Amino acid sequence: MSVVELMKHSIELKVPLAIGTLQWGTTWLDDKVVNHHGNLSDETCRDIVDICTAAGVTLYDTAEGYGGGTSEKRLGRLFSSAPPVFMTKFLPAPWRLWHSDFEAAVRASCQRMKIDCIPIYLLHSPVHWCRSIEYWVEAAALCKKKGLLQAMGLSNCNADQVRRAVAAGERYGVPVICNQVHSSLLDYNSKALQEMEATCRELGVKIVAFSPIGQGLLTGGLTTEKWQHNKPAKMLRLQWDDIQPLRATIEEKAQKDGKTMGQVALNWCIQHNVIPLVGCRSVEQARDSVGCLGWSLDEKDVRDLDKVALSKSTLESPQWRRLFFVSLFGVVMVVCRTMDHLGLGHVVRS
Repeated sequence: MSVVELMKHSIELKVPLAIGTLQWGTTWLDDKVVNHHGNLSDETCRDIVDICTAAGVTLYDTAEGYGGGTSEKRLGRLFSSAPPVFMTKFLPAPWRLWHSDFEAAVRASCQRMKIDCIPIYLLHSPVHWCRSIEYWVEAAALCKKKGLLQAMGLSNCNADQVRRAVAAGERYGVPVICNQVHSSLLDYNSKALQEMEATCRELGVKIVAFSPIGQGLLTGGLTTEKWQHNKPAKMLRLQWDDIQPLRATIEEKAQKDGKTMGQVALNWCIQHNVIPLVGCRSVEQARDSVGCLGWSLDEKDVRDLDKVALSKSTLESPQWRRLFFVSLFGVVMVVCRTMDHLGLGHVVRS
């Protein structure tokens, strides 16, 4: 089994695949708003973990904002004896202004996940109304000196922001090792994404791709009804006809290799030296996701897919929209956390 080096001499992954837990929160708000089919049971999450562990997966992604921290708590319960590589995030909400806010968030995440030191701690967004990305990198360096985190990561950063963060990390003494972004065949040919990927390669920053199958856009199970409610399609302002040539090419490669369309889309990420981050809500999704491992698309198939990839990237979103998202997400995080602290609305399906 190949080893993926995420940070020299420090963090290694057995396979290039990460599992996302956005939908593993347990509050009433998660049950009614985030998880359209209801919150997952601990048993289902355990079964997903067992399948992924058997395939060699060791990287799990979460955030303090997912279920107000209840996703982190669930991971802490599931891995109480032998935690894998946890990757969680700090949300730079407008009311968070100081290094002490950052440290308090790190300590709270450690407590929820039942660990002393977070392997990879991400800045969930580079935008803030008054604090620069360098300020938060300095905060991460202070936490690293206290043994609270091992390395820093980024999320939703463009080429310039990656370069600034890496330079700040070198200055303050914390390695910036990854950038988690929307990266898939839906936006591969975007100029902003291409520039960011080139900068990451130059600086040794690993790209972790969220929504690598477009939340179903690049799978065989897409229907017109699912299309109407698909978030990446709305974020990228896609039309139904926009994705048909791409889907046809993916399906052709899937039939050729005896794989599913989702497995082809994930393996395409891996061939580009990107770690796909997949959200798993069921045992079936977990099995299909790990099926992207242990084989490789040939070079011609990768080139064919590159040619039909789309070119609209979330990195091109205006700053006001990203600030609005962070603010809204911050409010939702506070509401979920308040419900959890009060013992209200803890909903887990059987």
